[in-house]
Amino acid sequence: MSLNRNFFIAAMALSFLMVSGVKAQNAALTTDNQEEEQASSDTEAILFRIENIEPIVNKDGLTDQCSYMMTVYNRTDKAVKNADLTLVWKDKIGDKYKIQGDEIKVASAEDAVRIIKTDVSIDNIAPRTQKSFANKVATDRCYLLLDNVEFKVSSCVDEDAKNNNCASKFNYIDSKNPEYYSEFKDVPASVLAKQAEEEKERELTKVSDTIKSITETMDATEAELEKIK
Repeated sequence: MSLNRNFFIAAMALSFLMVSGVKAQNAALTTDNQEEEQASSDTEAILFRIENIEPIVNKDGLTDQCSYMMTVYNRTDKAVKNADLTLVWKDKIGDKYKIQGDEIKVASAEDAVRIIKTDVSIDNIAPRTQKSFANKVATDRCYLLLDNVEFKVSSCVDEDAKNNNCASKFNYIDSKNPEYYSEFKDVPASVLAKQAEEEKERELTKVSDTIKSITETMDATEAELEKIK
């Protein structure tokens, strides 16, 4: 009984420390980013926000993925043909405190950070329009996906077809920024589902075209080899 009681006390203390840590981290973020949250995005920008975050439960009833929508508003006067981004979330609290036996161990600042990363591709966004893209990320901590993302644009091509000529125009908009509500329009679930289906069809078409091209190349090569024989 003593061991169970000590473990229960340690677990309760760990929960309290984690909650306190989250509150402290959020308070620090609020203080540090207060001026940034009031700032407007660039005039000629490609805005994006993360929304509709939901846990995905596996066959064992455990959350191992999170789904979300990345909504992009192209505020420039040129269409975005395609762009590749890497999104990164850092959890500085979840692994900070661990129970070892009857004791609570505090990890170092470096060991406490858990990195969650995913690559996202977007395409075909007309000027002055918004478009949503359905994505998933492998993590059980869906709460991290809101308001603390870091990102890197590895490539962006607009209608001028020059690589990376729009990579610097991306601005992430969190929910504390007034533009989260003023610049984006709420999209019905039916429209989001239709957009996701259209993206799926486009991807299947790309695969089909690639296979067709490879087949035609192989046929042409075989024909040339037959001539040589």
